[in-house]
Amino acid sequence: MALVVLSTTPNKKEAKRLAKKLCKRRLAACVQTHKIQSYYHWQGAICAESEIALSIKTRKKHYKKICKFLRSHHSYEVPQILAFTPCKIEKHYKKWLKKAIV
Repeated sequence: MALVVLSTTPNKKEAKRLAKKLCKRRLAACVQTHKIQSYYHWQGAICAESEIALSIKTRKKHYKKICKFLRSHHSYEVPQILAFTPCKIEKHYKKWLKKAIV
C-alpha cells in the first residue's frame, strides 16, 4: 500500500541529503522538496521559520524504517513525521511506485 510521509528540514542542503539517502536506500520512490514558511510553538514561544518541506512517496511497509532513518539523520530534536495513505492513486503511478521500491 502506498504512503506519503511529510517532514521538514531547516535548509535545502539537509533536504537534498535526506532525499538522496532515502531514495538510495530504496525507502522512497520519490521525494519532493519545496520551500515553505512555518509557524509553530517551541519551548514556550511562537516561532516563524523558513523551511524545506519533504513529501516522501513510499510503501506502508517502510514507515518504521523511515521514522528511524529521519530520527537518526535529522538535525531537528523533534522532526516532523506525518504519514497519509492516499485515498486514490492513478494505476500507472501505483505500478511505478511498486517497482521503484521493493
